[in-house]
Amino acid sequence: MQIRVLASILIFVACAAHADPTADASAEIARCTGIGDSAARLKCFDAAAPRADGAPAAQPAKEAPDRVDGFGFSAPEPVTRAEDFGKPPPPPEITQITATVLELARTVRGRSIFILDNGQVWRQLDGDDTDVQDPGPGKTMKVAIEMGLRLLGNYNLTIEGRNGLIRVRRVK
Repeated sequence: MQIRVLASILIFVACAAHADPTADASAEIARCTGIGDSAARLKCFDAAAPRADGAPAAQPAKEAPDRVDGFGFSAPEPVTRAEDFGKPPPPPEITQITATVLELARTVRGRSIFILDNGQVWRQLDGDDTDVQDPGPGKTMKVAIEMGLRLLGNYNLTIEGRNGLIRVRRVK
């Protein structure tokens, strides 16, 4: 009888010595996630956290070896304020517009002023000497305006069917 008791105690002690405390802590943390009450869940996590100190950290996701697959997707912007958490990302920045010129006017110095069908008004910069020809009678002038150097805030206007670009700034 004593041998059986001694053997069972020995087996119990050996099993406890080989138990994995980090697995137990991970299981306890997993159990905490199922608690619905916020206060009780927090108390459960607080109790399990010291035992999980030696638990293996979550492995970072491996980056795909070929970045071409991710082309066209922008990385999510980091949230810097608490009130922005969970909001949808801002729309992509517009870098080019296309429009039809309703009226082509001239400044006193001979620079062109483009009045577009979308209500915008663009003026040719004084430093740009490009000669803009008036469209023929009954013909429309389609233009594309794109961002130039971001550092300087430049915009470049190109006229459909013509070579070259015209440096402009928005007036209205």
